[in-house]
Amino acid sequence: YEVLSDEKKRQEYDTFGADFQQRAGGAGFSRGQAGGFDFSDLFGGGGRTFSSSGNPFGGQGGDPSDIFGNLFGGGGGCQGRAPGPSRGGNAEHQVEIEFAEAVRGTDLKLRIDNQQVNVKVPSGTVDGSRLRLKGKGHPGTNNGPAGDLILTVKVRPDRIFTMQGRDILCQVEVPLTTALLGGKIEVPTFSGKAMLKVKEGAQNGQKMRLRGKGVAAARGLVAGDQIVELKITIPKSLTPKAKELIEKLEKEL
Repeated sequence: YEVLSDEKKRQEYDTFGADFQQRAGGAGFSRGQAGGFDFSDLFGGGGRTFSSSGNPFGGQGGDPSDIFGNLFGGGGGCQGRAPGPSRGGNAEHQVEIEFAEAVRGTDLKLRIDNQQVNVKVPSGTVDGSRLRLKGKGHPGTNNGPAGDLILTVKVRPDRIFTMQGRDILCQVEVPLTTALLGGKIEVPTFSGKAMLKVKEGAQNGQKMRLRGKGVAAARGLVAGDQIVELKITIPKSLTPKAKELIEKLEKEL
């Protein structure tokens, strides 16, 4: 009757049954413990009490960081490392040279970003070639190495010659009579003028080769040739005698 008349006890009775007094009393829990775990361990063990100053982390001026040190095994604070050496970035630059310099090769002295740079351009360098100079780029940091300098070479076109690999190409005009009867024609080259023998019956657009007259040999590469394309010229006007001879020639062909 005592239980039923007390509303709080009646609720506990309905919840836990006849042994509600043992269950509701928190059996199995002791002061400062929950499920066998002593919360005082968080604060250094041994049931450390609060200090008179109200510091919940120990009566002897405990540091809150001690809790996290105990929990996570840490010691002092984080210590950053000094950055190590870092390589500098590459720099890019464009340089322009003459066609003859590209064919023969040349040495350049450039002033880039307040530093003098000596560049050796190899023979046979074509337009758009990229040369890499080690350690001539942007400086590194913390004693790191400098980057590289990338040079893009622009070759000025020539009015007579073009380059294909290590061969040099050009066109040469050939008189009609030389194309028909054969003969010799003068051809410009990078080493001076040369004579080229044309056989009779040469055709317009026919290509002939001058051995070794192209890009010079370099580092295991053989010298190129000069390729001569024949461009047969046709007279724009004829004398009466020339016209008569051509008409006779037409009958013979």
